Amino acid sequence: MNYIAHLHLAKHTHTSLVGNFLGDFIKGSALSDLSVDLQHGVRLHRQIDVYTDSHPVVLALKSHFPKSIRRYAGIVLDVYFDHLLMQHWQTFSKPTLSTQEVFTEFYLDLAQLDMTINPHFTRVKEGLLAHQWLADYQQPSACLRALHSIERRFSRKIEFAEQAMIHVAENRPQLRQSFLHFYPDLLRHSEQFVSKLSR
Repeated sequence: MNYIAHLHLAKHTHTSLVGNFLGDFIKGSALSDLSVDLQHGVRLHRQIDVYTDSHPVVLALKSHFPKSIRRYAGIVLDVYFDHLLMQHWQTFSKPTLSTQEVFTEFYLDLAQLDMTINPHFTRVKEGLLAHQWLADYQQPSACLRALHSIERRFSRKIEFAEQAMIHVAENRPQLRQSFLHFYPDLLRHSEQFVSKLSR
């Protein structure tokens, strides 16, 4: 899953928003310098990724991608699922919980995080704080921008974003129904995982 889903699942399980965000940047077992709250967030992030990658619904969606870009299907689904979560936020959230509330809390927590990990983390952190672009995922166009940004991070020239979004446009109903079937499973799994962390 991508940024917004990790933040939503952090809020849902009462774990650290920033800790779940750090899961994309803290590698291996290098957790000892983090607070317990941040460690739990990173561990939940990793568990979410493992569970998502192995879920039958997600595996089925990946298998339907064109062979030419199938190796990037997981990335595309992570990004597009953020858009779908924005579209169906209230389906999976308490009535009083808004995206703006979660994003505002996250930006404040991120601004207070005094940690240097790597240049990529610094760029993402600075970009998030300067432009606060998470809400852009309400629009599908944000997915294409995100995928183009991911393309640029590869060491060799790779192009999959345009073809991926064509595939998404052609399969929107199936993707939406699959997401609505999958996400409740992920919510339950995240709750169970966090309950074990807290013991």
